[in-house]
Amino acid sequence: MDISRALLIEGWMEENELLWLAEQASTHKRIVEIGSWKGRSTRAMADNLPEGGTIVAVDTWKGSDEEPHREELSIHPDGWLLDEFKRNMAGLSNVTLLQQTSLAAAAIFQGHKFDMIFLDASHDYENVKADILAWGPLVAEGGLFCGHDYGAYSMIEGRKVHCGVMYAVDEFIPNHRIGMNSIWYGGLK
Repeated sequence: MDISRALLIEGWMEENELLWLAEQASTHKRIVEIGSWKGRSTRAMADNLPEGGTIVAVDTWKGSDEEPHREELSIHPDGWLLDEFKRNMAGLSNVTLLQQTSLAAAAIFQGHKFDMIFLDASHDYENVKADILAWGPLVAEGGLFCGHDYGAYSMIEGRKVHCGVMYAVDEFIPNHRIGMNSIWYGGLK
């Protein structure tokens, strides 16, 4: 697995998590990633796709209310994050970006199936729940439904808050497993 270019991109995904995603991507041809930020995980997957494989990166590229996003985006002009993502995807023809909210993108893809869906967007319970319910039905039979930040914490309004990822995954994907560190995977109940 080649994650060398992904490691050059700033982000919160750890090296062993990137390797896990790269390994999974190497066996899937139609992938969608919800929440791409600067493209660290996108690049790890895209660089390891099999011949003919594609990945759709879904994001607003406007950040969220989580402090790391607000802080970084406050010092850059509008559009900077999207430009950063595009720069980090340079040279790739197997990545399509879709600048939409998660739920708007899921509505666009109704009737389509993906053999791998990776959720890494907002981390609060309500948004994670909505993402799971919107994207879960779009996983092809035998496909991989996975996400990031199970059990992680976020800084919201100066407070360390347990992410809603764990609560939503536990509720809607009760037989989930942990792939690496905070990456979860499993099917809807």
